[in-house]
Amino acid sequence: MPSSGKICLFYLYYFNELLKLILAFTPKNTVWGHNSALVGSKIYYTGGVIPNETIWKSVIHFENTPNQLCTQSKEFYYLDLSSPFKINEAITSWVDLSSSSIIPPHSWSAFSLCGSDNSTLVMFGGDFGVTNPVNLVFIYDTKTLQWSNPITSGQPLNVATRGVCDFKTGKMYMFAGSIYVLDTKALTWGVFGGSIPYRFDYTLTLLPNGNIVLIGGVDASGTANMFTLPLYNVNNNTWYSMNATGYLPTPRGHHSSVLSEGGRIIVYGGYTNRGTLIPVSDDLVVLDTDGPIFIWSKANVSTLSPPSRCYHSATLVDHYMIVAFGRNDFYLPSSTMNEIYILDISDKFDYKWVIEFKPVNNNTTDHNPFNTTTESSYKFFTY
Repeated sequence: MPSSGKICLFYLYYFNELLKLILAFTPKNTVWGHNSALVGSKIYYTGGVIPNETIWKSVIHFENTPNQLCTQSKEFYYLDLSSPFKINEAITSWVDLSSSSIIPPHSWSAFSLCGSDNSTLVMFGGDFGVTNPVNLVFIYDTKTLQWSNPITSGQPLNVATRGVCDFKTGKMYMFAGSIYVLDTKALTWGVFGGSIPYRFDYTLTLLPNGNIVLIGGVDASGTANMFTLPLYNVNNNTWYSMNATGYLPTPRGHHSSVLSEGGRIIVYGGYTNRGTLIPVSDDLVVLDTDGPIFIWSKANVSTLSPPSRCYHSATLVDHYMIVAFGRNDFYLPSSTMNEIYILDISDKFDYKWVIEFKPVNNNTTDHNPFNTTTESSYKFFTY
């Protein structure tokens, strides 16, 4: 190729890269109570609350604070993981889809990849502010890029909840004292009661044997202990209880949980008191579920850790846990700050917080079976 042609290609490449930086979408990073779900090589995010930075910095007690301290988010966007990126540089792989969303501003909703072809995102309920929509289920087809708001049979009352999907049956499971089950194929509901008191700010994780593990959260007596773990089996719609052994983690609420290879649930962050948002001191703990008795341990981390946080999301992609947004224990980040953190879990004996995400073989799988969250020998997500 003549030198003039090479020069033109160079300038074309430089112009394209510059255009990416100029036009790059950056989400409002100070957001809490949002949702995330992995679809192929993209993490989709929706909703949450955007706090008023000036007011929230002066708040001492956070429980039952008035709604004027924050704004419900209508944002809907994804982080493209098909290319490497560094968190200490401008991230140009965000794509904004907010203009296509039909969901009212919302937070604290159940949100999961749950469809027959691993391309459908399902959201139920949450906090919509003053007026709830009539139909509480919203579905996004990531292939056609279309939202729908279908009528479902037997729709329960609205709740703030979390959800996991059983990909063998296409059923999405949510907890609000009872188990709410949405059949995403038939668009019908089932409700199964139990002896577990209502709690919030917990996580759900679906295991290969069909047990959903409920970890942490807050009930009428405060933050729930981490040793007695409620399990709900999707095969027989029955509650069980597991007394875990090993390290005793600090009770916590609004942490995150992801399921990694070997049946290890990685629990990150959370608060010890919902009113003051005092962070847990042991912000990274692991529950080994690959045995007749679950065993807790404190993760070994050989690098400096980011500020402890709550109300964030975590999604497992390959051997990386990607933590997004939330509230940390030192300050309220401004909307111009990057609030993405990456934990490398490739060595289960030595976790590392890293600055760069590198796709495995430059390509992520269609659906990570060790995830959401995010989010089994069959497929699932944890939150």
